Formats: sequence, structure tokens, C-alpha cells
Amino acid sequence: MATKCTKTKINQTDMRRDGVIESRVEEGLEEMMKSPKSKGPQGVQSRFFSFVMRLTTQLRTPFAWVVIAIPLYLFVTGLWGVLTWEPAVTPAMFDSCTTADCELKIPKIIHQTYKTKQLPKEWASTPMLWNETHPEWSYQYWDDDRNRNFIKKNFPWFLEQFDAYPNGIQRADSVRYFILLTYGGVYADMDITPVRNIEPMLGDAELVMPVTPNIGLTNAFMAAVPGNAFMKLLTESLTSYANRWYHISRHWQIITSTGPAFVWHVASTYKGPMLRIPASVWGKCKICDKACPVVPGGYLKHLHGDSWHSWDSYLFNYVIFCHQYIMFALLTTVIVLVGQKQNTRAWAAANMELVITAFFLLIFSAMFFS
Repeated sequence: MATKCTKTKINQTDMRRDGVIESRVEEGLEEMMKSPKSKGPQGVQSRFFSFVMRLTTQLRTPFAWVVIAIPLYLFVTGLWGVLTWEPAVTPAMFDSCTTADCELKIPKIIHQTYKTKQLPKEWASTPMLWNETHPEWSYQYWDDDRNRNFIKKNFPWFLEQFDAYPNGIQRADSVRYFILLTYGGVYADMDITPVRNIEPMLGDAELVMPVTPNIGLTNAFMAAVPGNAFMKLLTESLTSYANRWYHISRHWQIITSTGPAFVWHVASTYKGPMLRIPASVWGKCKICDKACPVVPGGYLKHLHGDSWHSWDSYLFNYVIFCHQYIMFALLTTVIVLVGQKQNTRAWAAANMELVITAFFLLIFSAMFFS
């Protein structure tokens, strides 16, 4: 009984002592806030220390960490990008050869596809430009009818899935993998035109995939030898990616089932050789850039594309991707408004240092890391 009473008294003493210490810390912070601002370096250090102490106190709640998480993430990732930055590889610097003779292995065939035999005005000259810059190459034009007949004749096991795709661009995406698997050669979207012969860029590789400046790989331009293992892997993976729970919008469904995100994900599991062409070499610009000039010594020119885009493509690309700092600032504001409801102003006033820090991280990241 005596032992129990003694433990209770000790616990009460510890609680009172902790309370006194916390009270003294808070009184010290209040005293620092009330004290007149001293001038000089010592005054700056004192105010900074006071700011940090108050911020530390405000970060004791999980909600405060929810508020600061997004700005902090953007700042850290932006800073990491700056610290790991490397100068872009130019076409003259890019080495696509693995041997001294560097013999071209990709078949000299250009494949392009469009839904009809009649091209839009802005792409009408694309076939001619490929023929002019590659006179020794064969040019193959694939429209929707030819695409379907090709699948029906050569890959009947895939025809049901091919016809089941709800969007024409999914059929255009998927058929290009089968074409390269069968014939080899180069596939290029209609909005990609050649500036000069691309053979030096292909080197002696058996598989060429371009890196996009946005994220990952893309299927807008590809080259392979017939029977290439990666193209075979892509064709065999299409059915399993056709219907996934995360296909929440048309744009997301397209890019993750047959498009660039699908290619990038499958490539992450591929262990074979692959020549990855940097965006600065094949001349692809960021999706947020208004214009895409030809790089010095470049091989390709990029016209305006995105013919299959819809409203959710604009939301995904230009709102979320290109203006992510504004979106995250709004998201942080919404978190505060929803989390505090009627007490938003009072909470912001009581957590001013947290609000200032979150705002500074967002503005700094947008100005220097975007």
C-alpha cells in the first residue's frame, strides 16, 4: 500500500514538474515576443530563434503536419532537382554506337498511322518530309482499316481486345507495337517531322525508346528490329492493362492502358538492352512549353499534336502538371478551411509561423524550382 502511494506521489510530482517546465517555456516565448526588437545580428538571431521555437510548438499536432506536408514536399523535391542537375546532352554529344563500325540494325522502314487516308492540313506534308530526308527508306502509311486487317490476319488472339477499346487512340497506340514487332523499323507520330536523316541517332541499337522531359518514356517515337523482346512484351501485356481500377478518366485510361505510362511501366520490368534517347537529343519539349523549337543539330521537329485530347487531358496536363504550385497552394488552403471550419481565422492567427512557413515554401518553390 505504501509503495503504491509512493508511486502515485512520484507520478504527480513528475506531472507537476513537466507542467512547470512547459509553462516556463511558453512564458519564455511570450517574453521574447513582448520584448523590444534589438538591432544588429544578435537581434536577428533572437527573432529567428523565437520564430523557430513558436513554429516547433505549432508542429505538435498531426493537422499542422498535414498543412506543411505539401509545401515541404515541393521544396525538398525541387531542391533535390537543383542539386542533382546535369547539363542537357546535345545531339552532337550523344553517342548511340556500341561498336566501332556502328552498323545500322534497325530496318529502313518508317511507319506512321492516322485514322483515315486523308491527313489534316497541319500534318499533310509529314509523309513527304520523311521521304525527302530518307530516300533509301520505305514509308508505310497505316489507317484504321489497314490496322484492323493487320491485327485480324496476324494476331487474331488480340482482335477481340483491339475492337473492345473504347477510344480510337488506344487502337492506334496498341497496333504500333505489333507493327514494330512484325516488321521492325521506326514508328513516329504524325506531328513528328524529320529535319535530317535520323540514322546517326539510331546508331547500332536494336531497340530505341525516347525519354520525355515530362516523366518517363513515350511511345510517340520508337525503333526496333523485328521480333524485339521488348515489343513482344508490350503486345503480351496489353490485355492485362486494358481494364484497371485506376482508369478513372478518359485521359488516364488511355495513357495507362496503351499509351506512354503503360510503356514506361512495362519498361521498368524489362532487363534487355535499350537505347534511351534524351529529350534534348530527339528535341521533345516539356508539355508546358508554348513552343518547341528545333535544337541545334537536332533530328526532329515537333508540330502541334494532342489530337486525341479532351477536357480531362487539359486538366491533367496544363492544370495539374504545369501549374502544380497553384494547385497545391489551393489544396493546402482547402485543407485548412475544411479542417478548421469556422475557426479558420483564429487558427491562422494562432499558427502564424506555420502559415508563413508553408506560404514561403510554396512561393520559393514556384519561383526557383518550377
